[in-house]
Parts: sequence; C-alpha cells; structure tokens
Amino acid sequence: MFDNYGIEIAQVFKKAEKIRKDLRHPYVGSEHLLLAILSEDNEVTRVLKSYGLNYSTFETELVNIVGKSNKETDFVLYTPLLKRIIAASLEDAKENNGGKVTERHLFLALLEEGEGIAIRIMLSLDIDIDSIYDELKYNLVGNGKEKLTLFEIGNNLNKTVSNTEKTIGREEEISSVIESLLRKKKSNPLLIGKAGVGKTAIVEELARRINKGLVPNELKDKTIVMLEMGSLVSGTKYRGEFEERLTKIIKEVIENKNIILFIDEIHSMINAGGAEGAINAADILKPYLARGDIKCIGATTTEEYYKTIYKDKALERRFYLIEVEEPDAEKTKDILLGIKKEYEEHHHITISKECICDLVELVDKYIKNKSNPDKTIDLLDLICARVKVKNVEYVGLEKINQELETLKKKKEKAVAKHNFDLAMEYKEQETKLYKKIENMTKKTKTSITKKDILEAMEKKLHIPLLENKKETIHKIKKNLEEHIFGQEEALEKIIQNMWWKLQNEDKTLSLLLNGPSGVGKTESVKWVSKSLKANFIRLDMSEYNLETSVNRLIGVSAGYVGYEDQYIFRSVLEHPYSIILVDEIEKAHPRVLNLFLQILDEGFVTCSKGEKIDFTHTSIFMTSNVVDHESVGFVQNKNQTLNETFSKEFLGRFSDIITFSPLKEEVLKEYTKKNLTNKSVTFETLEKQAECEKYGLRNLKKLISKYNSEIDIEIPL
Repeated sequence: MFDNYGIEIAQVFKKAEKIRKDLRHPYVGSEHLLLAILSEDNEVTRVLKSYGLNYSTFETELVNIVGKSNKETDFVLYTPLLKRIIAASLEDAKENNGGKVTERHLFLALLEEGEGIAIRIMLSLDIDIDSIYDELKYNLVGNGKEKLTLFEIGNNLNKTVSNTEKTIGREEEISSVIESLLRKKKSNPLLIGKAGVGKTAIVEELARRINKGLVPNELKDKTIVMLEMGSLVSGTKYRGEFEERLTKIIKEVIENKNIILFIDEIHSMINAGGAEGAINAADILKPYLARGDIKCIGATTTEEYYKTIYKDKALERRFYLIEVEEPDAEKTKDILLGIKKEYEEHHHITISKECICDLVELVDKYIKNKSNPDKTIDLLDLICARVKVKNVEYVGLEKINQELETLKKKKEKAVAKHNFDLAMEYKEQETKLYKKIENMTKKTKTSITKKDILEAMEKKLHIPLLENKKETIHKIKKNLEEHIFGQEEALEKIIQNMWWKLQNEDKTLSLLLNGPSGVGKTESVKWVSKSLKANFIRLDMSEYNLETSVNRLIGVSAGYVGYEDQYIFRSVLEHPYSIILVDEIEKAHPRVLNLFLQILDEGFVTCSKGEKIDFTHTSIFMTSNVVDHESVGFVQNKNQTLNETFSKEFLGRFSDIITFSPLKEEVLKEYTKKNLTNKSVTFETLEKQAECEKYGLRNLKKLISKYNSEIDIEIPL
C-alpha cells in the first residue's frame, strides 16, 4: 500500500498503526496520523510547536475526549477519511514535489478535508488552523494573509534540495559556514572560489542538514532562501520600485528570525537597481548586515570578488570570507563515487569504480581551463548521454514510424468502407509495431567503458586518444615522407621530436625550422597538424611587426578600446592540444619576440584579463629564412647568421633547431617528372622560369599546375 510514498512516510503510517494499538483504538484515523507526525522532528512539527501544539498536549486531549478501549484489536483498519487524506496527499505531491510525499502534504490534506477527530481536537485547544494552513501552504508567517514577497521571488532551499544526496569532501567549509552563522557579529559567510568548485553545493548541503536536524540547536528551525538579483530587479519599471521591493523583503526577513538569505553571484548586487538617481542593492543591505538584523550567505567567484566587493570596503568588512579550494584528484574521485548512483538511476547505465578513476585522471590531465568537480561531473553526464544515444536505432525507428502512419491511413479507409475485418488486421499489425518500438527504445542497463570516455574526450578536445602512440607517429612519418621532398634529415629530426612530445604530453615542444624559402618548412608543420587532427593556429609574423601587435595575441589592456574583444591565444584555452605555427619569426616586433620568449621559457602567458594560458600541451613550430640572406664580408656560418638575427637566450629556449637544406636538382627533376602531365614542357624551361634556387619548390608547383591545366578556349563571338 505504501510503495508510492517512500520509506520515511511509510514509517509514519506504521507509527500511526502502533499508536492506535497502544491506545487500543479499533481503527487508524486522522488523529493517529497527526500523532505520528508530531512524534518526529519535521517541518510540520516545528510549525505546530510555534502555535503551542506538541505530541503530549495532543495525546492528552485525545485520551480525554475519546478515551481508551479495554479490548485490543489485531486488525488494522483505516477510516475512509484517512484513506482520502492519503490519496489527496499523493496528488498534491505529484503536482508540487515530483511525486514525493512529505509530512507537509499529509498534514495539508488533513486540514483540507476539514473534518475528523484531529481537526476537532485542534479546535478544542484553540489552535489557529487557518494561520497554520496559510503558513504551510503559502509560506506565510504568523497571522498574515498575504504571500511573502521573499517566497514569491526566492527559492526555499529547504524544500527543493534532495535529502538523499550529500555533498562530499567539504566538511571544513560547511563547518566554517555554520560557525560564521552562529557568531554574534559578522555572521554573514561569503564563499569565494573558482567557477565550478561547489560553492552552491555547500549551501545546499547546509539546507539538507537543517532538514535532518544535524546542526546546532540555534540553526535547527532556520530556512535558507536563495534570492536571485535578476528576479528581484525583474518587473521594476519605475524609479523606486526596486528599492521598495528589496526593503519589503528585508523587513520580512527581520520579522521572521528563522530565515537565512542566500545570494548566489552576490557581486551582481553591487550594480543591481543602481539606475540614475537611485542606490544599489548593496547600499540598502549594508546597514542591516552591519547591525546583524539579517543573516546572509553569499557566493561569488574569486575574480568577481576582487573586482567588485573587495573594492567596496564598507561591504567587504560585513562578510566573513571562506575560500573554497578546488578539490584534488582523490577528493574528486570520492565526490563522483558518491553521486554515481544518481546518474546510474537517471541514465539507466552502470558506472564502475574503475571508469570513475580513469575519467578523473583523464580530465585532470587534459582539461585545464575549468575546475573540478564541475568539469568531471559535466563530462560524466555527457558520456552517459552518448552511451544512451548509441543504444537507440534511430534509422530503424524512423522506418517503423512511417509504416505506422501508412497502417493508420489504411485502417481509417477500411473503417470508412465498413470493412471491419480488414481494419482489425491492420490494428493487430499496428500493435505489433508498437511493441517493436517499445523493445527498441527500452531502457536497457548498459555500462560505460574506457573507450566511451576516450571517445568523448577526443570529440571535446580534438586530440587523438584512441590511437596507439606508435600508430600516430607512423602516420606522421608517412604523411611527411609522401609530401615533403629532399629533406630526409630534417624530417627525421621532426619525427624524433614528435615522438618525444607524444611520450611527454605535459611538456611544451618548441622547434625552430630554419632554411631557404620554398623547401617545405611550413608544409611540414601543416602535415604534422593534419596527422594529429589537432587545432591549427598559424601566425604570419609579417602581420606582427608593430609594437601594438602583441595585443592581438593576448588582448588589449584594461581601459583601452578593444578590451572586451577576443584575442588569438584564447583558442589555446579551449583547445590546449594545439599546433602553433609562427611563420617567418625574424619579421616579428621585439615585443612579440619577448612574449614568445616567456612562452618558451615558462610554458604559459597571462592574458590582459589576468587568465593564465597554458602552453605545456602545445607544439610550437617557428620558421625562419635568415640563412637566405646574403652574408656580409667573409661570414659563411649559418649558425652565425642565426646568432646575429636572434639573441642567444631566445635560441636557447628551443627544444631543437632543425635546418632545411636547399633542394637539389635531382629532387626537382623527380618532382617534375611525377607531377607534370603536359609533355610539351621541359624541366629546364620550368626550372628557369621558377627560379628554383631563389624560391625553392613553391614557384615550380605553381608553374606545373598552370601547364597541366592549359586547354584551348574558344572565345564566343
């Protein structure tokens, strides 16, 4: 009978039966249900206690009015009234609480019935039933008949949080919040930390503990209401409306001592409502926070805190700062192991402990621009959804749906012609197709594998994780040897360095490719990028020869035009495994060279907004044509030419300097023979026109393409 009501409510019914047995009454009625509710510490009990009604008072009055029987009855009978109350509570819970019945739903259903012994006893005790009903049904306080503005705009966390969930690994921070709320002064905790570290989850856990009574006595009757500034400002068209609404909410909180305000993204209240000639929300709240009239919990990111609240010293000193650090890999594993049951039930997928460990390690290694546990939970949810999608045969479903539509039309035509036997045949076929659809979309429990995790990571980050490292290096080698000619020694060095990079993914690879124009330096980098399927960023340094060019890479400083614009290295934040090609580095401005000097040395750079851009997973290739310049005097050494162009500290930062040699005539001949289809043109003619000694293979490619595409074109007259 109690399958739909949950364990807690089933225990309430069992307790009501026991009370009936102890009082030796012949039936279980509304009075026994109310006694069962009053025997536990819950929301209804706390409200009734404030009106002077408790378990002992009600039991004494019940015995005085009804008395006790001398005969015990083993049969458990529920009165028709109690059955109606139970059914009504379930309907109310389906509409307002996702089907989960609580003591509040049972008690409200009891009051709404308006009759029964429980109601009569409360009236005989002069209990204000109407006020109790209003307070529980509409969140009213005392004898008020108007719904509180706070509960219209805010969200009661005590009601919305799930009591089955638990925030793991935040004991220290939760204790700090509780300690702050118990203080006489500065009893307003402010949680700051990176986005996604679990600041809001800490407050939800506090609400959960209040529901279960796992807090000091001073906090047991408290209600945490989350107030959003967007909802507060919404609908205030005229000057003064916002201030009036906020002041009204503050008065409601002061009158009801049991309310704790929770303002998420609290930095937004600095400018909320601050139109011309008006004061903002922070200015209105300051005096109440200072006097301790209200208790307020705030949450914001570290960056926003220092931008807004920290600068307003009068507001900053009214809060007790609690820093929420990002959990390490071990704590993140514990968090995911604690919540995996919820994801298994939601997605109907089995998640093993080994998969959780693999997921945390991979996310910690590859995703650097977000914080745990949010980034790991986000990816776990995505992987579960991807596995579910794989289990559904969408193509087959579409064909069956088309067949169903055709059958329905045939059935309608048969009925119209009064051919009911044929219509019944179509109906049977239709039923079979519906069963087939049900089997195809049936929620079958599957499990997540490491391959599913790697596929999701690969798609999200654009890095080849499923391939074997040896297969990847063979692919790079094959593509380079097929498309780059006459540079065996240089290609061998590139392959060796790429193998080192695959073995040491968390270390920056930086190569300087030096040599004449048109010998395959840039082309080599492009084929490495294609082989890895990596995000490719090409920077031509002829576009970065001004002092202000550095702003295009890391953004414009605050206070200047373009501060909010995007910058090129922002792409590295989103795709940490990028291939960066810096073409013709000798043309760059010294400020740009100094920026790259820092990147090659430290492996990171700080953008104009203060964000750290990590280059440890990137591969940086720089090309230079300095050996192509004519030497002055008797200097013939190529390394000397590099040393004259770049500083020793800059050259010393590279993992390797690879020299591309000029292309020999045999290589040019072989390339021409392989690619030239127009037999009327000789190699000597092409070599002379292409000036291969000066431009390498670049001009030769263009000429071959031109002669291969030559056809007679008849000009229409």
